[in-house]
Amino acid sequence: MITAYCKISGTLLQEDIEKILSLKETVSMLSNILGTDVFIDCATKDEEKAIVVYHAKPPQNSLYTRNVSGETAISTKEPAVFRSFLTGLPSKNYKAVTQEEEDVIQNVIPIKNNDDQTIAVIIVEYKDHGERKLNSDLLNKTTNNLIKEISVSRTKIPEFIKDGVVVFNKNGEVIYSNKVAKLIYSKLGVYHNIFGRSYDNITLTKTDFFKILQDIETKKTKEITISEISLTVSYFLTEFEEEETNVIMIVQDITKEKKNEKELMLRSVAIKEIHHRVKNNLQTIASLLRIQKRRVENEELKKILNETINRILSIAITHEILSENGFNDLNMKKILRLVYKNFLNTSIDKIDKIRFNVIGDDFYTNSETSTAIALVLNEILQNAVDHAFVGRENGSITINIEKHQFCFKISVSDNGVGMDTNKVENKNLGMMIIEKIVKDKLKGSFNIKSEIGKGTTVEFEFKNI
Repeated sequence: MITAYCKISGTLLQEDIEKILSLKETVSMLSNILGTDVFIDCATKDEEKAIVVYHAKPPQNSLYTRNVSGETAISTKEPAVFRSFLTGLPSKNYKAVTQEEEDVIQNVIPIKNNDDQTIAVIIVEYKDHGERKLNSDLLNKTTNNLIKEISVSRTKIPEFIKDGVVVFNKNGEVIYSNKVAKLIYSKLGVYHNIFGRSYDNITLTKTDFFKILQDIETKKTKEITISEISLTVSYFLTEFEEEETNVIMIVQDITKEKKNEKELMLRSVAIKEIHHRVKNNLQTIASLLRIQKRRVENEELKKILNETINRILSIAITHEILSENGFNDLNMKKILRLVYKNFLNTSIDKIDKIRFNVIGDDFYTNSETSTAIALVLNEILQNAVDHAFVGRENGSITINIEKHQFCFKISVSDNGVGMDTNKVENKNLGMMIIEKIVKDKLKGSFNIKSEIGKGTTVEFEFKNI
């Protein structure tokens, strides 16, 4: 039928049709390997229309309910196809509408004759979502090689595939291997040509060949390591003609990826160890200050040492979390909960009568921002613990987190005695620290609201970046 459809187009010579016919197996192989619908379209005498001369459907998950060979492609719905006809250049990741009115993404590869004229195009289609999205880098790098490496030989597969491809006939004999497969086997010590060798002699897994032929082992990808070379091996069946089934073995060399994965793991362990040591050093400093505090009789100096200890521990919190997970995305709610727990050790006489609550949204941020927020919150809580509940038996402090589209807002509210906000201008060290960190580190702003007898709310916000 390809020949008939090509003749319908009215634009092709016999030698052009023969070249397109030689691509049938290539397109079928491409559809099987990529798991997508692949087409050959030819131009017609109508510049706004093309004809689908061949439609290769994948073994599973085709985007089409029918084979659309012989149907028309229209320029307004498939602009990439007509761009490639016009320019003779590949078209990558263009939106299109199928013959069944479905939205898809197209990658188009021109097919040229011996006179360098574009006589047809190969179209690879996929849905525009993650699990079906093609490796665009693969198509980008190998488009030219695809056309250059095409052979009329019935078992020839284009050399554009980045993975090793070995083809076996139904008797388990190698009838084709691409350059990548030969390179992988040479790394394994097989330097001579594997053409004609049996499956049992070159297989890399324990998979039984006849189980593959029975379509039992074609949906499993196996990962193996041989002589420090890491590989993934998978199989699938293809049938170019009736009663002529081939087994395709795809071998991917993932040694580099595995090495990078190991290096990242080691680096993560090292980073976690560094944060663990920093946390321990900060806690050691805090312990030394506690010892010093017990030797001091001056209450004002004890208060200063106490505040300093809390500031050090609030910084240690960030490193504590980083030492646990090794990542730079830190859970802010977890950090805020840990900050107020510091007061259990340093202000036990006051903490007993104060109830803490953390509510609102959650968000993740980097270590630098987390440390700044922890310090700010520490100062706000210290002021609340010291001043909000004077003369009261109990009270509560609520930390509320709000996540907006462009900023984060954190507010700390107490139901304490309140204060005259006019006196806030006479800033203590804690207020100076808050203002400095919020403005300089967080590039944000803060505000204080208070009413005598009803409590105080301190809020600060910063950009969501």
